[in-house]
Amino acid sequence: MIIPGLQSRGIKIEFLRLYTDYQGGKGGEFIDRLDQLNVKNYQVNIGRYPKIQTLWRIKQIVKNGNYDIVHTHLIHADFHLALVRTLLGLKNVLVSTKHGYDNNYTSRFGFDPTKQTNTPYYLISRWAEKRMNASNTVSDGLKRFFNQIKLTQEGKMSRIHLGFDLPEYSLKKGNPDFRRSTKQVLIAGRLVGFKGHRFLIEAMKTISENFADVKLLIAGTGALESELKEQVSALHLSRQVEFLGYSKEVGAYMANSDVIVVPSVSEGFGVVFLEAFSAKTPVVSWDVPAGNELIENGKSGYLVKPYEVSELAKQITEVLMNSDNQELIVEQAYLRLKSYFKRDRMIDETIMFYEKVIQS
Repeated sequence: MIIPGLQSRGIKIEFLRLYTDYQGGKGGEFIDRLDQLNVKNYQVNIGRYPKIQTLWRIKQIVKNGNYDIVHTHLIHADFHLALVRTLLGLKNVLVSTKHGYDNNYTSRFGFDPTKQTNTPYYLISRWAEKRMNASNTVSDGLKRFFNQIKLTQEGKMSRIHLGFDLPEYSLKKGNPDFRRSTKQVLIAGRLVGFKGHRFLIEAMKTISENFADVKLLIAGTGALESELKEQVSALHLSRQVEFLGYSKEVGAYMANSDVIVVPSVSEGFGVVFLEAFSAKTPVVSWDVPAGNELIENGKSGYLVKPYEVSELAKQITEVLMNSDNQELIVEQAYLRLKSYFKRDRMIDETIMFYEKVIQS
């Protein structure tokens, strides 16, 4: 969370959470954490469709706070604040951070700009972006995509890579409780289309032919769980694939695996890469944004031509065959994590972004 870091630099923060009863509801762990940080917070139920009374409530909160900047995250916040500005004359400086794009689009096309049409998601995002004073993205790949589809104006959008003070997952190595087989492959993330689980499961058919005792661990939950389990069954891989569900110990599973695979067809950023770096476990990814922005092929991880399942299986097999010779790769990745993907660097760049917007 960036909020404590900004507080430590003397920036006063208040938080407005827009929620719905059908997605999360009121309260929750995040609000509890804000209370612990003494961050004054508000919660507004936006419902399924915008209502004038809801917009008025948002305007009153913002107006009474006398904020220098209102910083929105994700499309619902972007859209509602843009509506408040347009319909109710909100005068505050508005900025937005883009963490990703429409899951339905990226699951089908990744960050291919040639497939973009005037979908409702695109039109709403573009309309809201026009009403922002400035915006930023979490990766160059995402920024480039937004420029290519003309969601934003060239030069208006900045890039601020995420940064974290991650736990030292590598210290959890050597724990047999998180080891399921002689050769262990791990994928961690929501079970949604753009994460590409289907490609890795298909690759496991070839990988399992090369090793008598290999297992793929799938950590996470999501809408595609039943579909993915059906794929595993159809490929006769039930012995080689285990669904862990949600786990608070994903870092320990990472540290005790031989390879972590990220077959996402696109990632706005991909925190899983940094978690793998902290675990000091080699990563194999498609050569797509933002994996190819975080990994240098052959030096801090491995990149494979996207959608080439046979090449994915080959690269994973090579890592498994040489699991004792990955020290240079994982140390380079760990050094990159510690030297660049730090929370302090992200905080510095965020403050510079704010200052630039205020002065413009």
